[in-house]
Amino acid sequence: MSRLLIVHGTGGPARTDASVRLEWITSIQDGLALAGHPAGRPDATVVNLDAPGRGEPAAGSDPAAEARLLRRCWQAATFDTEPGSEPAATAALAARLAWSRYFCGMTPDELITTLRRTRAYAAGAPAGRRAADEVRAALTPETEIVIGHCLGGVAAAAALAGSPPGVRALVTLGSPHPVAADAPAGATTWVDVTDVQDTLVLAAGADPAGVTDRVSLDCDPRLRGARNYLASPEFGKILGSLLEATPGR
Repeated sequence: MSRLLIVHGTGGPARTDASVRLEWITSIQDGLALAGHPAGRPDATVVNLDAPGRGEPAAGSDPAAEARLLRRCWQAATFDTEPGSEPAATAALAARLAWSRYFCGMTPDELITTLRRTRAYAAGAPAGRRAADEVRAALTPETEIVIGHCLGGVAAAAALAGSPPGVRALVTLGSPHPVAADAPAGATTWVDVTDVQDTLVLAAGADPAGVTDRVSLDCDPRLRGARNYLASPEFGKILGSLLEATPGR
């Protein structure tokens, strides 16, 4: 059985489990190598929250709340060109943000859908509870370290908060945690890794009390992929140290 549980959940387009696994495993190996740790193929189970055919119910719309979150994203966003003045209309704001560095060419509709899902996860809506249930179901007695990216990190934290002790460490990468996120029940370590340009995390503004260690880095992240986080020496150092501290049972 696997020591690592990977939770992929970007709120992006549907991706197969094989595609997600390939990206995560090779990126983890790169991060470990950059940090000077052995970069053998990690033994991991994958929970893919972007899997095709999941039948994710549409998140409810709250135009006022979406407008507020969009404006917080605008204030946090990084652009490769001069962004100009902040658009007054919500549709125009979404269209301009869709060409910011983090959202990287998403359509305005895709961006709004992602923000709705982020709000749903933070509010404990059915979509977020279902994701946490999927993570919880994937845990085994051999699971030692859980790693979640973006909304996958939110789902992983929620799953471990309601699970029996057993998992030794949780690592969340670029995850827009709700303010009231609970500490994992069994994990002795929760490392929350955020990039200084991660627009979604900066807009969420959350700082969950259960985190035991916070790491800030500059990896130029993108919403659609976990690679920039995973293939960084900072992440490699974190995971390498955890693997050494939790030898296989």
